[in-house]
Amino acid sequence: MDLHHLTPLTAAVGGFATVYLDASHDSENAVHEGELRWSEQRKALEEQGADAETLEALDAAVRDAGPAVGRAGRVLVARAGELLLDRDLPEPPDPPRATWSALPDLLPLLLDGPEPVTVLVARVDKNGGEILLADPTDGQEGPEQVENVEGESHRTHKVRGGGWKHLKMQHTVENTWRSNVSALAERIDRQVEQSGARVLVLAGEAQSRKLLLDNLGERSSGIATEVEHSGLRSGGDDSELADAVTEAARDAATRERHQVLDRLDQLAGRPDGAVAQGLPQVLAALRAEQVDTLLIDGGVRREDLVWVGEQPSHLAKDRAELDAMGVSPVAQVPVDAALLRAAAGTGAAFHPIGGGRTGLVGRPVPDGVAALLRWPLATGA
Repeated sequence: MDLHHLTPLTAAVGGFATVYLDASHDSENAVHEGELRWSEQRKALEEQGADAETLEALDAAVRDAGPAVGRAGRVLVARAGELLLDRDLPEPPDPPRATWSALPDLLPLLLDGPEPVTVLVARVDKNGGEILLADPTDGQEGPEQVENVEGESHRTHKVRGGGWKHLKMQHTVENTWRSNVSALAERIDRQVEQSGARVLVLAGEAQSRKLLLDNLGERSSGIATEVEHSGLRSGGDDSELADAVTEAARDAATRERHQVLDRLDQLAGRPDGAVAQGLPQVLAALRAEQVDTLLIDGGVRREDLVWVGEQPSHLAKDRAELDAMGVSPVAQVPVDAALLRAAAGTGAAFHPIGGGRTGLVGRPVPDGVAALLRWPLATGA
């Protein structure tokens, strides 16, 4: 799981409001019930010392949001009068809660929320195509068009009949079609690289899809999946395509989770230090910014505390360790909050080992934490 969307939350320590809100809209009195639920969480933040500006930012976010459909949850993070994160959950949080703390409380979101997955969608026919960018988890109504590719305007249907003249026309149409699809493939390759898309969904006319797949570069073809959708670029019902995009994103996230866990199993028993296991090793690896992927079990002891400094990589179990590094300790925070901040702030990815709604069986690792490393641990770490 890419943590870049959490990077804005790593720059500071202190004064974070995190709200896990029941946003269900499934009764006749849903609006009033929602107001009461928010009022309860707001009061909890006030009692914990939240400042007025941050509460006002949360008030506006709750007030201005459209109603959910049925049972739903929502996660809000704000600091210094600014809303920093607003994410939907597929189910109400259990339990709903609001915390005012030095770092945001993000582990429940990463365990229970849908994983952000950037999906590139290409709809193609014999006249060209369009490229759409989507994240099914971002709450937007639909994908954003990033490029429209109009091909040459030759007649793009083959003519019937015999003779040399007709044969030449068929060859012209065939060449135009192939040229149009090739131009679209080049643009898709560029958009895949620029967007960092993890999934490419190919929709549209079947022959054009096949030709497009054959023309894609290695990276694009490696993340491509085809869907049986009309791909009409001028209106029409896109619900089938939207469902396919959501399913493709979910499948990609699940596949990557299992690949990470398989890699952990393969590397954990090796003597070359490619994996850090247990809190002391993981803290050392995060301080050295050598973590490629942070792994946390949903059952990690969140009551265990870690000291942190101003920078994400400033963290240690004991205050004296930071003092010895010449780092001024700023706050003592729950271990999962410190680890996630360090991972997001140093460009590491994250995957749950188990817990929440991941559907994964927990891997037994010391202290419930482990990490796949960019380079091996030093001897004795």
